[in-house]
Order: sequence, then structure tokens, then C-alpha cells
Amino acid sequence: MGTMICLALGKLEVDWGKNNVFSDHGALFQLSDLKQIPTYNEDEVDPEGEPLVLMDQGFGKPLRHVRDRLELMGYTLRAVEHHYERLHRMHGMSDKPIPFVTLRRALAKVDVTKVSGNYSEDYDPGEFVRKEILKRLALASERHHYYLAGSRPDHWELDLLLENFGANGALRLLAENPANLDLDVTWDFGPLVDAGWAEREEFQPGPTPDQRFLIVTEGSSDAKILQKALQLLRPHIADFFRFVDMEEGYPFAGTGNLYRFTQGLAGIGILNNTVLLYDNDAEGVAKWRDTQKLTLPPNMRPMKLPDLKALKQVMTVGPSGRKRANINQRAAAIECYLDLSRPGLPEPVVRWGPFNKASQTYHGELEHKTQYMKHFLDLRAADPAYDVSKIEAVLDAMVAECVTIAEHNFIDSRASRAEPWK
Repeated sequence: MGTMICLALGKLEVDWGKNNVFSDHGALFQLSDLKQIPTYNEDEVDPEGEPLVLMDQGFGKPLRHVRDRLELMGYTLRAVEHHYERLHRMHGMSDKPIPFVTLRRALAKVDVTKVSGNYSEDYDPGEFVRKEILKRLALASERHHYYLAGSRPDHWELDLLLENFGANGALRLLAENPANLDLDVTWDFGPLVDAGWAEREEFQPGPTPDQRFLIVTEGSSDAKILQKALQLLRPHIADFFRFVDMEEGYPFAGTGNLYRFTQGLAGIGILNNTVLLYDNDAEGVAKWRDTQKLTLPPNMRPMKLPDLKALKQVMTVGPSGRKRANINQRAAAIECYLDLSRPGLPEPVVRWGPFNKASQTYHGELEHKTQYMKHFLDLRAADPAYDVSKIEAVLDAMVAECVTIAEHNFIDSRASRAEPWK
């Protein structure tokens, strides 16, 4: 029979391979996900009559974290829908297809813990589709005359269509059910290595180089803060992001240099996925707007730090004295997104500086910003007492830009391909 390798959600197999023929799912995992994972032997039972559980080497990660990695790989709901519709065109289905929204809702209702333990020991990968998905689509089919497997044997069957849908697409839709999010996605490569069909080195975790993102900021402090924020708050996706090497000195300090750097990258047609991040102050906003006017490829996206409600009432000092003011788009450098109210730190005050003609506003700067940065970088773990809401908003915005790039790349690269989506 050979040796099997499976990608599973809980006890539900969503992809499988045999001997030396299998798909690489390493991008879903990180090195810290290496563990002993359970496999279920239906041929043998324990003293209680339950299937014997064996432990094999592999990778395991909760679906809620795998979902975030899938998004950064381009597997958004929009991309999944695009692929589903492309499969219908690719196989020349003339019958009216099941609408994607119907399929999405059907999969979102699947609680894997309630359906995945009822298969016989020799079930094939399509059994889940036939037993759990088609019955959820039957009512919609009868009502709207959609095509279902078995009703028109001279056409491409829906269960086969869904089997060709791909494991990552299925995982992304199964993640729409909150009941599935805490289940582990596992990839049990151990048996394949033990049987000699593959070398251990073939199973490497982490995104491929073309799946990573280069984040270019105005200065080294921005990059240090973002790296630390990912380490503390988003460790499950931190390996998708690369920052300019700061060991030899940061080469793009300042808004003007970042803008000129962007012009150069656009001119040479860089292939790296790149996000250009400007501060949310007068100078940064002006250059961000200039950058938006450039003709940039889809793999390059400029952004600025987000406007936040918390930055609308910050103590400022200038010619008119001390007063609270809105520093969005005027003085919000990345340090302003840290917790500025920690004991032992000075009162946060922004000092107004020169007038910026391009943005038609005064440029401000946070006093003692190095102290706020150092305090954040000294954190060894996420501190419940530390307010991370503002820096979380920065990560949300940055990740959203990267997902937009990944989604475009994914749809564009597969638009003319004929093979199933893995």
C-alpha cells in the first residue's frame, strides 16, 4: 500500500500524499511547530475499544494561526472565490454552478469535531465532501436547480470539483466556523521519513522567499519597534516579514531618502513584495502622497501609520502654549503608537516645529521618544498592563497591505493555469 502523509484539521484529512508524491505544506508552519502529533489507527483499538492513537513527528498549529498565514500567502476569501469560479470554467461545466457564497456558508457550518470521527478505515479523500458538504448543498440545489454530483453523470461531478479545490482553500473556508479555530492543523511527515521515502530535510517550515514581505521604513527605530511588536503580538506570522539589515547602518533614514529609494525600486522593477511605511506626521504624509502618485507595480504598496482616535487629544506645546491637539497627520511618528503612560516615563508631550508647505500643516515631534522606544524594546514578553492597542493598529494596517499584495499575486499567477489549486 505504501506510506501515507496527511495534512489534517483535527481528525479530518484535507490533503494526502503517498510515498514520494505529496504537496509541500511547510509554509503553514514555523520551526516552533515541530512536535509529536497524533495519528489514528482504525485497524487497532485500545482497551476501551477506541481507535489506537499513535504519535508521529510532524508540524502542528492552531487553525486560527494557520488562517492568518494563509491570508499572507494570498488565500483570502476573494482569492478562494476566484479559484472556485476558475475551476468551473476550466472544466467546461455548462450547468449553472453552485454559487460560491452557498459553498462558503456550507463549509462554515462544518464543525470538524462533530463530523470527522465517523469514517471507515478505508475512506477516500472525497468522502468528506460527499457526506458532509453535498447534503448541506442539496436544499439549495433543489430550490435553484444547481448541479449536484450523481444527478448528471455526463458532467464534471461537484464532489470531484471540490476535491480539486485544494487543501489551503478548504482550510480557509473551514476557518469561517469559530468552532474549528482552536483545532490543530497537522502535517505528519514522520512515517514518510521513517519509511525512507523522503529525507527529513525536505520538510522545512516557513514561507518561501517569494511569499515574504520587505518592510521599508523611514528609520531604524521604526523597524526595531515593528520587529519587536511582531515578536510580542504576532509571533505566528513574524517570519513573513523582513526588514532592512540595520547592523551596518540604516541606509534609508528620512522621508526624502525613502521616497527616492521607492523611485529607484519602481524604476528597476523589483520583484520583492515591498511595503513602504511612512510616519503619520506632516513630512511623512506629504511624501506618502507623493509616493502614491508614482507608477508602482502591484507588489509595491506605500502606506502611512494609521490615524487613530487616541491621537486626537495629545498634549502639545508651541508658540501658543500648552494644549491638547490632534496629532494625526501632523506629529504621529511610530513612538506615538507605544504606551506613553507607563510609570517612570515622562509625560508625553509633542513639540510643534516648522510649517510643512506640502501638507499645509505644522510638523511636530514627540519629546523623549527614545525613552518610550527603549522601554518597549526592553519588554521580554507581552505585558497585560502595557497598552498595545495603538501598535496593534499599526500591525493590522501593515498586514492588510501585505495581504492585498499576496492576494493580487496569487490570483494573477494562477489566472491562466490549468492545474488544481494546492
